Amino acid sequence: SKSRSKSRSKSRSKSPAKGSNERVTRVIDVDKDDAAFVLGRGGSTKRKIARVSGTEIELDEHALTITLSGTAEGCSHGIDYIDYVRQQRVGPVTISTEKERNDFTAYAVPGDCIGFVMGRGGATLRSMEEEWGVLMFFAKTADQRSKDDGEEQLCIFGPLAARRGAQLKTMSAVEHKHPGYCVSSKGELRSVERVPGDEDVDSWGVDSTPLNDDSFSYALGAQGSTRRKLAAASGCIIEYVGRLACFAGYKQDRRRGKDYLRWLLEQRTGSSNVENPKERDDCTMVKVPATSVAFLTGHRGESLRQIERESSTFCFSDGDRNDRSKPFENLLIFSFSRSAREHAAEIVEDRIAQHKRLGDRAPPMGGGGGGGYGGAR
Repeated sequence: SKSRSKSRSKSRSKSPAKGSNERVTRVIDVDKDDAAFVLGRGGSTKRKIARVSGTEIELDEHALTITLSGTAEGCSHGIDYIDYVRQQRVGPVTISTEKERNDFTAYAVPGDCIGFVMGRGGATLRSMEEEWGVLMFFAKTADQRSKDDGEEQLCIFGPLAARRGAQLKTMSAVEHKHPGYCVSSKGELRSVERVPGDEDVDSWGVDSTPLNDDSFSYALGAQGSTRRKLAAASGCIIEYVGRLACFAGYKQDRRRGKDYLRWLLEQRTGSSNVENPKERDDCTMVKVPATSVAFLTGHRGESLRQIERESSTFCFSDGDRNDRSKPFENLLIFSFSRSAREHAAEIVEDRIAQHKRLGDRAPPMGGGGGGGYGGAR
């Protein structure tokens, strides 16, 4: 297809410097069938490409043109993504790896896992794209040597954090279907080959912690709710590959993620031990009257879990939850985000005030009995 550039002013007709945030406009021609395919059902494919590339995309179905607006790099990526989508309409996609790119991760998926990763009608792959804000599809890389092992390259496009999250999610599915493919017999994450340009930056990396069967179930939670809670609060990508808890992100994010998981698992058998919580920059403390603990916690801790979900935080008491002799308990609210912690603290203070107004007439929030912050997830 033809590709041409146009600008809204003479000053934008020149190519901006590499890495520049100056906005440009690019226009490409498409045929009628391609236009419908790029648009997708209800515009879903167009929105996905715009989201991943960070551009604004307009499709003119009468003139059969697609206009992209954004940074030069974003528009270049967007045009590539449109080309990959168009290739999918007529056959397999081929990706060149000769040129380094900073938006591309390729992961080799074994043949017996491809259908599992795809899901019925591609639903699982689409779900991962939506969760992580990436573009994902199976393709052949131009330099891929012919293999008889049935592996196929899953191509993931998007920002670094989004790609790593989607890759770990894929590895979790592969290890579930094909045990030992991602995790070695020593319980370590196997190294993964990367295409040129797919590099971690600064202190980015992946750490892992082994889990036994009991702690795995507890750390996962119903339909993965506990894992998602810890990830949201810590600002760290957390996925479980086999029985390995994997933490991806910058060094400080990974440290938070591992701390939060350790404290959570300590609650299974006792109370969490947080050293010097006042000195941490991810912790806010709220004094809760002992008489209000059951009301705030709710039945099986559900009210506190609701506060965590609403504020994207991780909350628990700093003391022995069976010790009822103290007039107050300190509720520790953890999150990498100060605004999230402040939001949670406001909710807690409101609930305490509500309990004071209701007095003895107040049932525990969420119904049923209550008491204690630990244990419930």
